[in-house]
Amino acid sequence: MTAIPPAAIWREIDDLAASHEGTASFAGSLVGPEDLRPALPADALLGSSHRATIHARFAKQFDQFDERAAHSIWMKWYLNVVLPPILLADVCLGRSVSIGLDQVRFVIAEDGRVAAVRIHDASVDSGQLGPFTRLRSLVFDHLAPLIDLLADRSEVTRRVYWSNVGNTYEAMLRRIESVTGASQRLREAQQLLAAPYWPGRQANPLADAIQYRDGVRQRRICCLQYLLPDRRFCSACPVPDARAHSLLPTGRDD
Repeated sequence: MTAIPPAAIWREIDDLAASHEGTASFAGSLVGPEDLRPALPADALLGSSHRATIHARFAKQFDQFDERAAHSIWMKWYLNVVLPPILLADVCLGRSVSIGLDQVRFVIAEDGRVAAVRIHDASVDSGQLGPFTRLRSLVFDHLAPLIDLLADRSEVTRRVYWSNVGNTYEAMLRRIESVTGASQRLREAQQLLAAPYWPGRQANPLADAIQYRDGVRQRRICCLQYLLPDRRFCSACPVPDARAHSLLPTGRDD
C-alpha cells in the first residue's frame, strides 16, 4: 500500500470537500504537523480545564443544565469534525487516514469545541481493502479509546456515545451519496451499520444505530439533547415526546 504523508492527505481531502457545495463545510477539519496552532493531546479532553470551558459555553445560555446533555452534544460536535473528512477520504479517494488516538492532537476553539484534528502519521491507499479492514483503525484505534476516556470523565454512557457515532456516520454517508451518487465503496462503508460483528466475532458498536420506521429516520438510543432546559430534540430523536414537537432540520447541531 502506498504511504501518503499528512500534508498530502489533508490537502486531497480539502480539495475534494471544497469541490462540492454539499461537503464544502468539511474542509479544514484535518490538518497536518505544519499547522502551528496550539493543540491538546486526547488525555486533556474533558479534563478539568476543558470541562470548565464547555460548562461556561452552556452556562451562557442556561442558568442550570444537565451536564450529561452538554457532554453528549460536545461529542456530537466533535464527530461532525472528524468523521466527514475520514469518510470522504475512504469513499471518494480510496484512502485510509491514520488517526490513532495517541497519534493525533486536537485544536480547540474558544468555546471548547474541537476546531480541527492534527494528524502526524502517514495514511495509505486502501483501494483493495474491504471496509472492515480499512475502517478498523477509525473505530477501534480512535473512537473506542476516545469513548472510554469520555465515559470515564462524564456521566454519559458508552452506549450513548457510540450511538452518536452511528448517527453521524450514517448521516455522513447519506450526505456523500447525495453529492456523489451511490458507489461500491459507499455500500461497503454502510455495511458497518448492519453487521452485528466484525470479523473474528468482535462486537460491532455501530450496529443498528439508525433505524427507519415508516420512512422516518430514528436513532436507536437517545443522545440526551432533550435534557437541556429548552427541550430541543434532534432530528432523529427516539423519545416519544419528540413526536409532539417540531423537529430540527438535519445538519450540524448548534
